[in-house]
Amino acid sequence: MYLACVFFLFSTDIFRKLLHGKTRLKQSVFLLSLLSILLILNCLPYPALHRSFLQHQHQRHYPVLKRPLSCSGGKPLFLLIAIKSLAENADRRAAIRSTWGREGTVGGMQVKRVFLLAESERQIRNQAAGGILEEESLEHGDILQWGFRESFFNVTLKEYLFWRWFGEDCASVVQYIWKGDDDVFVNIDNVIRYLKGNSNPKLYMGKAFVNWYPVRIWWNKYYIPMSMYSGKSYPPYIGGGGYLLSRESILLLSKASAWVHLFPIDDVYVGMCAQAANISAQDHPGFITYEDLPFEPCEYRKLMVVHKVQPNELYLMWSLVKHQGQSCPG
Repeated sequence: MYLACVFFLFSTDIFRKLLHGKTRLKQSVFLLSLLSILLILNCLPYPALHRSFLQHQHQRHYPVLKRPLSCSGGKPLFLLIAIKSLAENADRRAAIRSTWGREGTVGGMQVKRVFLLAESERQIRNQAAGGILEEESLEHGDILQWGFRESFFNVTLKEYLFWRWFGEDCASVVQYIWKGDDDVFVNIDNVIRYLKGNSNPKLYMGKAFVNWYPVRIWWNKYYIPMSMYSGKSYPPYIGGGGYLLSRESILLLSKASAWVHLFPIDDVYVGMCAQAANISAQDHPGFITYEDLPFEPCEYRKLMVVHKVQPNELYLMWSLVKHQGQSCPG
């Protein structure tokens, strides 16, 4: 950690100016003060979440507590919907099952789903949620749960373990994967329509983030110290609630993950593995956040994914798209 701080010191333009005497006295005092602040922010002891991540960073094998039936039977599936969820988010899973995440035939193509979960952070909450998950698993057969604790930084484990599970259980039957969060609305009709015309065998598509920089502010949720990532910017990655992958892409990502160290921010980690696998992040304007969306049903029909949607909003959007949207021009 401290070696990284020394590297950070020598890499700053401020230090180089001071070293070569290119500043006056007042400027020097100001620059030294600024440099001190930067060093403090980058060399403070790690927050508890970071310490926990680093402590378990090399642990990649966890037991499967609940295994879904999503890919069983050997029948070809055009699209597998894979949704990251928390054990206690039963209302979100119920809303998805009742609306855009229904299994069956869409546009003549077979669609199945799976929810990706770990164990709740608190033991009492975990016991209560465990009973709910047991019922859901028995009724729907769509729960994939691993034996590690949920946390913001452990979401990366879900990516890695999902790729492994997919390779073992689904690679022979699934053609495409939609992977995302449980607070999204997905226009599955548009997704299917797009995938039918897709010609990119290494598909990795959504809302692309290019030339985004690590957050170096200590108290920020996305804070990454220099010792954890010293690069100037992240590789291109897809964020914003979900993305589309082809079977070939997910297998290449899984292979690349064997030599790419786990990283706290899951979307960035996928981008790192994509870069290692020579997969390009493809941007699509149909992936947006809910606050950027006008209240206009006809606009909803043009989109693929809307992020940050609550269950009650999800039911409303689904109803508008399915019913009022039928009167839209074109």
